[in-house]
Parts: sequence; structure tokens; C-alpha cells
Amino acid sequence: MSQDKVRMSRWAAIAVGMIAAPALAQGFTPPVGYGARSNSATQPCVALVADLSAPNLTCIPLAEAAKLFKTDPSYPNADQQHLKVVGAYSLNLRASERLTGAKSPGFLPVQLQLSGGQCFSLSAEYYGKLSEARLTPTVCDGRRYDDDQVVSQPAGKPLRLVGSAWGYGAWVDDKAGTTIVTAPRSQTFKPLFTAHMPVTAIMAMNSPDAPLGNVTLVGQLHGKPVVIVLEVSF
Repeated sequence: MSQDKVRMSRWAAIAVGMIAAPALAQGFTPPVGYGARSNSATQPCVALVADLSAPNLTCIPLAEAAKLFKTDPSYPNADQQHLKVVGAYSLNLRASERLTGAKSPGFLPVQLQLSGGQCFSLSAEYYGKLSEARLTPTVCDGRRYDDDQVVSQPAGKPLRLVGSAWGYGAWVDDKAGTTIVTAPRSQTFKPLFTAHMPVTAIMAMNSPDAPLGNVTLVGQLHGKPVVIVLEVSF
């Protein structure tokens, strides 16, 4: 199946989900590089008009963010493995604030909760890469989207599960300061890639008919909270 057909079929599946669950799907972002706009390269990384009540977003250059990730060479079908950073952002919080939570039913938009009790929705346009990212105030809610189907940790590995979504698991090695993300659709602990930063939350969305997906990681980098969105195959 061609990449365009994969994207179209995935977008059709999401459209069905929007009709079935409009409360969750409102403003939902199409997966894996929905390529409907030809001039995506001219779009700013962050929206020019920002909400003054929201923290400032700073773009992390994609090439710089890509250095944080490494695919696992022992992964089966490694020649077909794909990992690409499509968006990376740093949140500039006030000294008294900290990020206390992040969640999404898919991979975008992401609801970010601050220690002061405020929540903001991080959304972006997605045409091959993310652009015009923005934070807007949103109502904090108690919904959870964790995936309960997580494989067991292998014996002898000092790993801590920090989250799961759409079959992916995020396992932090506190001593090394790294995070292993395990592959979905697997019955065993199967590392897909490693992030060279501690992760605090993971969100994702997979294609219904191809081994492709988008993974969003929230973590800490250089003392600031960051949100990084990846395009992966598994």
C-alpha cells in the first residue's frame, strides 16, 4: 500500500471516530504526516498569536531533538524500522510553576496540567511536520487514557513504567536518565527505541491497517519540560 493510501485510510478511520465520539475527537490531529497542504515549509513552528495566559512555547530544532533518540538494532525487521521527530517544544514556565500531568486520547492535542491547577491544550497543524503550535486554556478533567495492556518488565532491568498508550510502554532507567519505549502488538518486552531523557508521560495513536503510528513524549530536558512528537513504524 502506498504512503498516500495509508494516510488516507488512517484519516478515514479517525473521521469515523470523530462521528462516534465528538467530545474526544474535537480538534483531533490527523496521524502520520497528513499532507494536504503544499506550503507547509513556510508555516511558523509556533503560532504567531499566543494566548497571554499560557506559558511560552519554544521550538527545539528537529535535528537537535532527533539526537535524543536511537532505534534498537536488535529489533526484528530493523531494516523497516522508522523514527522521525516531527515536532519538539520546550515550555517556559514561571519559577513557581511545574508541569504535573499530560494526557491525550491520541497523540495530539495534549492536555498539560500545571501545579497551579491550570490546564492548557497543546495543538498544532500537521503536514509532514508540526507547525503553528499553540497553547490554549482548557478545562481540567479527570479522564484517564492509560493502556492496561502492557508487557511485563524483563527480570534484572532497573526500569520504571511511567506510562502506556496504544500498546506502547515508556520505561525509565533512573540511573541512566534514559527511557525505553516498547513496541505495540507484542507479547514480550520488545524495545522499539530509546530516548536519552527521562519521560514522564506517553501518548500515541496507531494506524488501523499498517505498522505505523505517532508517539508523543513529555519529559525533562535541560531543566525544562518538553513535548516531542515522533512518527514511527514498528
